[in-house]
Amino acid sequence: MSVTNFMYDGISLHNFNNGKYIMANFTTDNVPTEGQRNIAQTPLFSGKEQPFLYQNYSSTLSFIITIIKNPCMDENIYFSVEDIEELKRWLCRPAPHVFRLIESQYSDVFWEGTFNLTEEVAGSNRIGVTINFVSTRPYALQNDVQFYGTVDGGDSITINDLSVEQGFLYPDMGIVCLESGNLEIHNDFENRTTIIKNCEANEEITFSKYLQISSSNENHDVYNDFNYQFFRICNNYETNENVVTFSKPCKYSIVYNPIRKVIPI
Repeated sequence: MSVTNFMYDGISLHNFNNGKYIMANFTTDNVPTEGQRNIAQTPLFSGKEQPFLYQNYSSTLSFIITIIKNPCMDENIYFSVEDIEELKRWLCRPAPHVFRLIESQYSDVFWEGTFNLTEEVAGSNRIGVTINFVSTRPYALQNDVQFYGTVDGGDSITINDLSVEQGFLYPDMGIVCLESGNLEIHNDFENRTTIIKNCEANEEITFSKYLQISSSNENHDVYNDFNYQFFRICNNYETNENVVTFSKPCKYSIVYNPIRKVIPI
C-alpha cells in the first residue's frame, strides 16, 4: 500500500527517535464482515461505540506492520536489544491508544488499539520487527464532531448522526446549568430523556462516552439525582436526525466520533 508512516499515541514513526525507523510493509490481517456479527454478545449495552466488550461483532480489525532501520540514518541496519526495548516501550502498552495512518485519504479517521511485537531474525542478527495492531473496535472512527452553544429552557437543537452503522453512540457531553432546578435532556429519536435533579446555577455536569457522570458542585449528590439514562445519538436506515430539547437554560458541548467502515488498502 502507499502508506509509509503511522502515528501512535501522538508520535509518528518517522519522528520517533529522530527518524531511526521506517515502515517496510503494511497489510490488513483481519477484516470483520457483516456475517461475523453476534447480537448475543452484548451483555452491558447494545450500542455501537463502546470498546469491543460491547460490540455486536465476533472479531476485531487488525493490521500487520514491518519496521526496519532507516539506512539513511544509521549504517548499522541491525537491531540491538536497546532498539527493541525502546520500540516496545512506545508501542507495547496494556491500554489502547489512538492509531493513525499518515496518508491523505485516511486523514479524518483513526483506530484505537494495542500492539504486539515480534522480532525478525536472520542468523544471529535482528533485521527488523513485525508489529500486530489489534483494534478495540471492528471499524474506524471519524475525527471529533462537535456541537456547542447556549439554549433557553424548552429550546431544541438538531444533531445528525454521521455514522455508517445504524444504532446509537454515547458522546462526551458537558452541560453548564444557567438556572437551578431539574434538568431534562430529551432526544425525540428514541423518546428518551436524561434527567438530573437538583442542579444549581453555574454547575457543570459532565457525561463521558464511557458512561460516567460527574459534577463541578461537590455538594451535589449527582449519582442519586441522575436517572441513568445517558444521553446518546442515534440513527437508522430511515433517518439520522436527532432533535434534542433542553428543559432549562444551559450551555452545552457535545463531542462524538462517527463510525467509519474504512479498511486500508
